[in-house]
Amino acid sequence: MKKTISIMLSLIMLISAAVIPHTAYAANYKSKNGEFKITTSNMSRPSKLSKGSGFKLGGKLKANKKIEVLKIRVYDLNQFKNDISITRRPKKKTVKLKDYAKLVKFQKLSSGDKRLIITAIDKDKNKININREFTVLGKAKEPVHITKKCKITVSRGNKNNALDKNDDTYWSHGKMTITLPKNKTPDGLYIKWHVLDNEVTIKSYDKKNELLDSYDGYSNKMLNKYYPLDENAAKIVINLKKLKNNKGIARLRVYEKDRVGVSVQRWEKLPDGEADLMVISAHRDDELLYFGGTIPYYAGVKHKKVYVVYMSGDDRLRHREALEGLWSIGDRYYPMFMNFAGGYHKGISGTLNAWGGESYVLSCVVEKIRRYKPDVIVTHDENGEYGHPTHKTVSYIVEKAVKIAGDKSQFPASAKQYGAWKVKKLYIHMYPKNKLVMKYKSSYGELAGRTPYALACIGYDKHYSQHGRWSMTASAVTKYPSSHYGLAYTRVGLDKKKNDMFEHID
Repeated sequence: MKKTISIMLSLIMLISAAVIPHTAYAANYKSKNGEFKITTSNMSRPSKLSKGSGFKLGGKLKANKKIEVLKIRVYDLNQFKNDISITRRPKKKTVKLKDYAKLVKFQKLSSGDKRLIITAIDKDKNKININREFTVLGKAKEPVHITKKCKITVSRGNKNNALDKNDDTYWSHGKMTITLPKNKTPDGLYIKWHVLDNEVTIKSYDKKNELLDSYDGYSNKMLNKYYPLDENAAKIVINLKKLKNNKGIARLRVYEKDRVGVSVQRWEKLPDGEADLMVISAHRDDELLYFGGTIPYYAGVKHKKVYVVYMSGDDRLRHREALEGLWSIGDRYYPMFMNFAGGYHKGISGTLNAWGGESYVLSCVVEKIRRYKPDVIVTHDENGEYGHPTHKTVSYIVEKAVKIAGDKSQFPASAKQYGAWKVKKLYIHMYPKNKLVMKYKSSYGELAGRTPYALACIGYDKHYSQHGRWSMTASAVTKYPSSHYGLAYTRVGLDKKKNDMFEHID
């Protein structure tokens, strides 16, 4: 078998510009011993909120025994504290949540990832928790960390350039020694690098100065990299070599065990040959604006290995926004940034010329297809959605690449290195033939009752630099539904059910 099923281990958070309630007409819960049972009906809980917007809880809790104590909390999943906490004693078998709605002031919540926890307790102390994750839009506080509790020294330079919250300041090179606090158990070291290539060694030692963990090399080609630490680590030593055009570490954080916020990025590197679905996006945000819930649906609902390839742009700000966006919707495989020149070029030919010529661009895309061997590829509308030449170029080049990636005589260097690869399906956004419409606005239990489209809205909210210019509700976006595709190429036959890109593959 080429691949194994990958189960997403992360908590997926939701945000967008509107409030989306979750309604469950019947859900059953019971305590650990099974003696206390609750059935919910018409539950209305938040999925995502604009900062400052209100929301009213609704629905009923119907229990087999009196609910003696009812607790309602909103817990911040990055700050590890309650933003709201109320306790009441209804002493009833049936509780209407609307009776307590005014006490839960959602409009006062800060931005960030939250969990609504409704706890019911009977007279025998049996407990039932009903949980729901949601996100309040906007820039949230940085997840809590223990960096300030560490003693940090450097052989040269200003260590504060790596310890502040400004990613435009850097600690460039030298030796950094981090002594961990004695009363804390470490979980990992998180570094935001200035560039991908960093000649670095990171070693951790226990209190007897015996080596525990060692990381060597070039940061694994990741801008944001998490380095797990042994729980017995007492000291970390970083030796970073000075490299041309590299300013080193933009941000460094140390995290405590069991207190690593959900937004702390812990990327995996996708092994060669392991992609199920490859999403090839012109810009860093198009995978959300025009491909909607494709990533959260296939990663979170179908448990596919989804690999995102961004074709244009090389600025670090937009790279970091893309990483935040992908992480927030549940993608855990570090994406590929091709770094072709950004900008609005003249047509397909002008774009390809700016990127080094058609043959060169085609060879790069073919090489990525052969290396990661996706079964299915998704890319842009042939007409560039609203006519953007970069979108058109990506669609054009991907169509050609898919058809020749399986021919070892074409671009033989990558064929020799990775082998030829015959993609099973290519779906093009808004393609007029062999149409397929995905249900990205349907709720899925695997997404905690949320929709893939709402997840896409969350991801887009992380693209702060684009706010005011674009949105998920802009006419140039909504005119081209993100759930509409066409099967442009297939080696496994035409779709019959027309509701799944992996039909005839799974």
